[in-house]
Amino acid sequence: MAKVAILGCGYTGRALIPPLGAAGHEVVATTTQSAHAPQIEALGAEVRVARLEDPAALRAALAGATRVIHLAPPDREAAPAAQVEALARVLPGGLQAYVYGSTTGAFGRPAGPEAWIDETTPPRNVTGWGKARLEYEHALAAHGVPLRVVRIAGIYGPGRTLKDSLQSGMLLFEGGPPTSRIHVRDLARLLAAAVEDHAPPLILACDERPAPTLEVARYTAELCGIALPEVVSLEEARARLSGPALEMRLGGRRCRSVVREALIGALEFPSYVEGVKASLQEEGVC
Repeated sequence: MAKVAILGCGYTGRALIPPLGAAGHEVVATTTQSAHAPQIEALGAEVRVARLEDPAALRAALAGATRVIHLAPPDREAAPAAQVEALARVLPGGLQAYVYGSTTGAFGRPAGPEAWIDETTPPRNVTGWGKARLEYEHALAAHGVPLRVVRIAGIYGPGRTLKDSLQSGMLLFEGGPPTSRIHVRDLARLLAAAVEDHAPPLILACDERPAPTLEVARYTAELCGIALPEVVSLEEARARLSGPALEMRLGGRRCRSVVREALIGALEFPSYVEGVKASLQEEGVC
């Protein structure tokens, strides 16, 4: 049994507490909002209200932890190296694992439209948010923490499907690239396994069936019995979407993990087909 600290206990962090507890670990979780504390405590974790920018609160939250799972996003306005420099000052001694939840955007652009990305793929033409995350990874490694990086595809699950976006008139377009996803429960299993001694230094968290957003939207609308918003051409979408939004929607990657099966075995939700349906059922939608 180890004391595991979750830095940034939001949607994914809350899903992570049960598997960590089932593995016998003591869990302490940080949140920036005290209103979230009762929900986190009910899942079995000790709660500390702390921000990454508050060294005293962070040091107290991490006291005694031997393993850390870092899910809090970096500050977009500050240099990653400076953020990690401040963080490293409050990390407890004797850390055995520091799991950093990164993004598949840290791989950058695929080599081609049919190219697959796995843990052996080197970063290529990394820009924007993916570049900032990659720099954060490198800064952590430079400080000598016992680093395991989990690069995470698009997260979905109960309360995080496309249902609400479709009902709000989400812009849909033909010709979008296949995009990798992962159900939050499968992600939680991977993160929990990443703190263990046998975990590899890089893990790609994704399911087994990349799919265009339009395909997932049609499936979601069918399950929910709602009308699909207007579907426009890719050219019209380029004209209507802003730069960051367009980059996000067109930045799809075909991802597959070559280490996941040895780490946790089969996924509970190997594709969006199983995962979206289960998520909507849990919400009581279908």
